Amino acid sequence: MSLFTIAPESLHRLRRRLHDSAPAAAADLLQDAGFASGEALSERWRNRVAERTGLDDARTLDLRWFGPLLDELCVGLGWGSLTATPLGDRALLLEAGEWAEAEPGSSDRPSCHFSCGCFAAFLTGQAGAPIGVLEVECRSHDAEACRFLAGSSATLAAVYDLLAAGQSWREAFSSDELPD
Repeated sequence: MSLFTIAPESLHRLRRRLHDSAPAAAADLLQDAGFASGEALSERWRNRVAERTGLDDARTLDLRWFGPLLDELCVGLGWGSLTATPLGDRALLLEAGEWAEAEPGSSDRPSCHFSCGCFAAFLTGQAGAPIGVLEVECRSHDAEACRFLAGSSATLAAVYDLLAAGQSWREAFSSDELPD
């Protein structure tokens, strides 16, 4: 599957139009489109890992190299720099200070739906098991960075419940699991 680059402004316009014309469906539509891109990203990832490490199976990549290589790939694709931090063995935190999908001050909630779908498909392919992604902080909603949690549906449901109750996503994790 080939990978086609889309300008961030195109994604911003699409998000605004979808929210204006079909607000109830906008997030799902963008997430679904992102999922298809995540499948293409998985192929690019496998090639990048093989090229940079000599590994035939990207799923065997040591975790200490996962974050830096993912950052390298995202920067190379024009999406921005990304850090990946494990939160214990229950979740992965992806953080981006200058994420291409974000449009600062444009939303009353996290809105990088395309990225959530893309990361979900990509990480599911990497893990070999279903992985969900939830954006918990977003520059579009005036946060300093976009922060995505990747994990099981049970972990993300617990985080979602905390957010819906007005609490911090961090409360779902012990102090040992959170980064310093």
